[in-house]
Amino acid sequence: MDDKQASVPYFVHEGAMARMERIIKILAWLLVAALIIFVINNIIWMEYVERQRQETTIEEVVDATGVYEQSNQTTD
Repeated sequence: MDDKQASVPYFVHEGAMARMERIIKILAWLLVAALIIFVINNIIWMEYVERQRQETTIEEVVDATGVYEQSNQTTD
């Protein structure tokens, strides 16, 4: 059996390492962008839910008091 150690030329190794560095940098930026999008989406969703909760509360108060508003439907 011939036990030969595999060798990789220096420029091939450096090229592979540079490519991996670029890939890792791109993935890091994509992760940051995904987190920013997630946070913005979460803020928008929380505002929407709060607005729906307020509208529901207003409707319940109007129903409890027996006072109803009619929209102003005037024709100009």
